[in-house]
Amino acid sequence: MNKQYEEVEIKRIADFHHSLNHCPIHLFGLRRDAEGEYKFTYSVGSMLDELGVSIKPSPGTNLHDLYNKELIAEWTKPLERAFSGSIQTADIQLGVRRIRTTIYPVTGNHRDVLEVVGTSYLMSSRDEEQTNVQDLKKFKQLFNHALEAIVLCRSNMEIVEVNDRACDLLELSKEALIGSSADQFFVGNGKERILKKWQEVLNGKKIEGEFRYKTPDGLVKEIEYSCEKDIVDDLHVTVLRDVTDQKLTEQKLLKAEALNVVGELAAGVAHEIRNPLTSLKGFVQLIQNQTDEFDQYLSIILTEVDRIEHIIKEFLVLSKSNSQNFMMSCVTDIINDTVDLLNTQAIIKNIEIKKDLDDHVPLIFCDPLQLKQVFINFLKNAIEASAVGDCVEINMKLSRKKDFLQVQIRDYGCGMDETVMKKIGKPFFTTKNEGTGLGLMVSTNIIKHHNGRLDVKSKKGSGTMFTITIPIQ
Repeated sequence: MNKQYEEVEIKRIADFHHSLNHCPIHLFGLRRDAEGEYKFTYSVGSMLDELGVSIKPSPGTNLHDLYNKELIAEWTKPLERAFSGSIQTADIQLGVRRIRTTIYPVTGNHRDVLEVVGTSYLMSSRDEEQTNVQDLKKFKQLFNHALEAIVLCRSNMEIVEVNDRACDLLELSKEALIGSSADQFFVGNGKERILKKWQEVLNGKKIEGEFRYKTPDGLVKEIEYSCEKDIVDDLHVTVLRDVTDQKLTEQKLLKAEALNVVGELAAGVAHEIRNPLTSLKGFVQLIQNQTDEFDQYLSIILTEVDRIEHIIKEFLVLSKSNSQNFMMSCVTDIINDTVDLLNTQAIIKNIEIKKDLDDHVPLIFCDPLQLKQVFINFLKNAIEASAVGDCVEINMKLSRKKDFLQVQIRDYGCGMDETVMKKIGKPFFTTKNEGTGLGLMVSTNIIKHHNGRLDVKSKKGSGTMFTITIPIQ
């Protein structure tokens, strides 16, 4: 059988549950050429001609060569609708026999219909249906091996059948799914919204959307769905797709785009502010040297001006993170220099900085000044978050395959709850009284340009651990 059609979801190949009452006799594909002629692309099973003789059309056979114009006319309208993207059913009466064919559109990447797939059933007695048991097994196999997760439901949302992919996605067995109600899988407010949409399905409308599903192990998945009514008599099909990884990727892309935008904005804003700020600071200092009358107010002004300058410096670092000077460097030396730089601040708070650095780490291709900026930001945050007498740990090791270098900076301070964790890295969000909220954004941007990854773990009252992963090559 054509491999392409084994990999298309079941609703585009065979309405399997017709087999509850009818056995399929023919599975075929049709393309429409430039002249509007319908030609077979493949054929499994057999079909009946006008005299009731069983035939199997070969690829390239014209549909008009098998049936007369009157019979083809009955098929023209449903075929054209199928090529427009909707599922259709067409019946042909051959003497005392009636053949029902369901036609499914097969779409490409741009949702254009490439061809249609048809499944034909001989509407006959149950005795005749028993002769097609082998064909029925083939259709069951197609259903179970479809790439998409398929669920068939009754109008009351009772699950009648699921394929293996649906069991894998929902992490439940067929026994647990069949006979249960589909509304049990919706989490939170999404349940009411989807129940309303289900009524639209029963009214004949195709619906699409997303919902959150919680697995038996507690894992939350983002699932995309599409539903259609009466794919077979009184049965409605739902196709499910796990888009959890896609959603995470989209979030990362949005965050990366935000970093780029802020970086571009930073350079312009910093330069525009710096010149008038320098003049302002100079005149305030001049007034302060000439009189002591407003010394209290002038000191406050200078303090605030210094704070603005500090923010501008952070902005400039952010805007320059795209300009790097890469070279082969020793990360151990970079970390040691960082610890020496901040050790005085740690001693003042009676905080011990503990190092556990792998002695056999190879040189890596990086910008040493920018990596030092990253380590300074995280180590400084760790010291400021720690209480007097605590310790801060810096660990460095190679991954198992020795293709990545991991640096962990951990403190045992106040930690962060989930609400704060979601906001860290956003511009000007900070939990420190004197912070600007740009340090983590700068660090994230630098790590990104080193093709690295930043992971943060924190628990309220138990401290925080930053893990920086950088590729060796």
